[in-house]
Amino acid sequence: MADHQQEYHLQAALAATSGASDKDAEKEIPAPPAQESSNIDYDGLYSLTFEKPSTYIRFSQTVEDCTGSQYNMTIEDEIFLTAYNQEKSVKCSEDDFEKIMEIFEESSEIQAPHGFVDGFVVSFENMNVSLQQQVDGRISLFAKDVYEHWKIRRHENGNYPLQPTLKFERNQEKDDGDPYVCFRRRDARQTRKTRARDLQSTDKLRKLRKELEDGRNLIEMAYRRELLKRDLLDVESGIFEKRLKVKEAKVQLGVKGDDQDLVNERPMRRRDQSALRNPSGPAQLRLGRSESRPVEADLIQLSDEQEKKENRLRAEIEEKAKLHRSWNQSHVDLTREPLSPLPGQGSEAGFRTVTAQYQLMTPPSSVILEPFDRGSPSREDEDKNEAFNFNVSSPPGVDEEHWHPAYRRRIGRGGRLWIDRRGVSSPVITTNPVILDRWKYDREDDDEQLIYDMDPYSTSSMKFRATIPFPTYLFSQRARLEDRKSTHGKSAGVNQTQNRTNTESLPKITQPQAK
Repeated sequence: MADHQQEYHLQAALAATSGASDKDAEKEIPAPPAQESSNIDYDGLYSLTFEKPSTYIRFSQTVEDCTGSQYNMTIEDEIFLTAYNQEKSVKCSEDDFEKIMEIFEESSEIQAPHGFVDGFVVSFENMNVSLQQQVDGRISLFAKDVYEHWKIRRHENGNYPLQPTLKFERNQEKDDGDPYVCFRRRDARQTRKTRARDLQSTDKLRKLRKELEDGRNLIEMAYRRELLKRDLLDVESGIFEKRLKVKEAKVQLGVKGDDQDLVNERPMRRRDQSALRNPSGPAQLRLGRSESRPVEADLIQLSDEQEKKENRLRAEIEEKAKLHRSWNQSHVDLTREPLSPLPGQGSEAGFRTVTAQYQLMTPPSSVILEPFDRGSPSREDEDKNEAFNFNVSSPPGVDEEHWHPAYRRRIGRGGRLWIDRRGVSSPVITTNPVILDRWKYDREDDDEQLIYDMDPYSTSSMKFRATIPFPTYLFSQRARLEDRKSTHGKSAGVNQTQNRTNTESLPKITQPQAK
């Protein structure tokens, strides 16, 4: 049991095969021998009768195999066959005779379909080729005599087929009234020929002739080119052999010298004489390329070509735009969205920039777009507003272009007044996250007061300034003293005064006057 589990015999056989052990000793895997049993009754186990099952595939003959020969003997054929069998020792049966006549009819129909027109009859040699392929040698013994009988029958019938077939239209005049004609021809209406059709046909023939001549010329030139290539190869081969002999002779004679004459040099390109005689432009002095300059400098760069192409396109666009402006020079377009709007009637017309001015308490300011003169606030006011300090950038200069909100007034239907507004787009601030990350933890002084940068002309800043209360330190000193002396019983009056003050301090939007 242990040997069976370890597969000892299998391991020994594998080792003997691979050469790990002695090869002379044959190692076999033991197996019980086959024993013939004599006590088994095979006749009782297997039945002696065999019934053919109905599931077997059965072959059925086709119609062509069952019909036999398609030729039918006539009275003339029977008379000929009776006389022939009386003279010959080898008898020809009626089936063989019909088979031979059928082959003759089929071969004649294939090789001479229009034999009734010119009276052509297929020879026996051509008939015998088809006969040898379809019948055996025994039947071919009667072929020569049967062919003579078939030839006589065809001549008597006007070289028409001997077997009755479908009658087609052969002669339109004779078969016009024949009711047995099948598949008559369709009377095609003859097209009317005109002089234009004749010219068109002539042009087509002339074009076809020219194309054929061009094709023939191309073939001839290609043939001559290949002949020249062959001659050139022969000449180069002869030159190579001659040079080889010259080289060997120079070595034998000890001639030392230059072998430049044995090397194929590229011929110099000849200059065009016509260009030299008729120069298109002034003579130009071209300096040779210096040896220090690299060869790559003479090459055409892709960037240069692209730049030339771009300049050419730009010049073409400018030329077309100039031409378009010249076309529309005296044209007035009053459509809804004109291509060339009139001056003062575009989408930008009618908008005027808004001017904001702050009306101070006393005295009122009469200066527009100038910095306000503020008094120096006291220490007490600075302590109150210590947490909110803003670093307001200075207004732009005179020459600096700055966009402001603009408004437009127009009269609509029914006399209604419409005001269109156009805001200011926020500036695009491009920040580099790498640069911002460098100053993330850079703090020189933690106790320093924070300064917030802001744009005084932005829409959000103007809206914020318009909604906050007016600072108290801008009030006059007299107003502050009166507010401090007021009692709690007069708080309602104080509130009304403050509301009136705040309302007067809000920025006012003045409409610019028409110029």
